[in-house]
Amino acid sequence: MTKSDLTRAKDKAWKEFSRYIRVKYANDCGCAKCVTCNSLMHWKDLQAGHFIDGRGGAVLFNEKIVFPQCCKCNVFLKGNKVSYTLFMLKSHTQEEIAEFEGLKFLTKKRTVKDYKKIERTYRTKFFQRLKELGINEF
Repeated sequence: MTKSDLTRAKDKAWKEFSRYIRVKYANDCGCAKCVTCNSLMHWKDLQAGHFIDGRGGAVLFNEKIVFPQCCKCNVFLKGNKVSYTLFMLKSHTQEEIAEFEGLKFLTKKRTVKDYKKIERTYRTKFFQRLKELGINEF
């Protein structure tokens, strides 16, 4: 079975979004901290972890709730939710957290065109961030 054009477009958009999220928080050496355990790792070795579970349309590409996480926290600890909540509470109010939590119940339908726009946007942001950091290889 082959992937649909929509699924392929979504996967490409996610790749660019994830790459941008991880490099967005990197220092000039290309390292960033996992927001839940504070492990310092190269951005390539981190993942883009969601504060809110679900890969639905309202959650998947939301920069406000996606941050770098190590594989242990994101996958094996299923997001390390207690630590993630503590991290989020440092920069968000209880009301904002409740609003974020409500996103998992919203659906957002996207087209191939929408995903291609997301892909282009985050590819551009990714390369801009690399330039800011003075990183020439990726």
